Amino acid sequence: MTDQPITVVSPTIAQLHAGKVTRLRRPQGRLSTLKPGDRLWLREQFFLASAFEQISPTQALDRGATPVFGADHADLPDYATADLGRRRFAREMPKRWHRAHLVVTHVALERLQQISTEEIAAEGFASAEQFAASWNENLSLAKNSAGGGITAFRRLEWKADPAVIAFTFAFVPHPLPEFSTSERSLAS
Repeated sequence: MTDQPITVVSPTIAQLHAGKVTRLRRPQGRLSTLKPGDRLWLREQFFLASAFEQISPTQALDRGATPVFGADHADLPDYATADLGRRRFAREMPKRWHRAHLVVTHVALERLQQISTEEIAAEGFASAEQFAASWNENLSLAKNSAGGGITAFRRLEWKADPAVIAFTFAFVPHPLPEFSTSERSLAS
């Protein structure tokens, strides 16, 4: 059993909290070893009070900051306001601030474009085109943050129809306790 982060952004994060999404897809890579029983803690976009704007989220956590989650306030702008700093990327969220888990129940390898219109709608997208644009945008953000070569990411774009990890899960609307050492050794 593993407990690792997964980034989920708008509009899917709100759909998860509403109980409408039960299956997600991700490029092969870090999640390629995912199996039933594994847990994924949700990283999501957030804001901090403007007093914490100039420091890292980890430093803000140590100083008692509390995040404001973007999914709970769709009307908040991406830029800083008088009360809140700028919208922070989900990947910046410390684990202690997470508020939900996904417990994996099934994992499969399938082509990205096998996603159904029902699954696209459940994730909060109006069309396959909108889903594809979001998929490609998130790849672009990952490429930029990883400093990866553009060629490596092109083969993962929607139009390339890559094989992806598709997994179903049970949504747990609260943090789960850490695995104990005995639980980890039993799972091995």
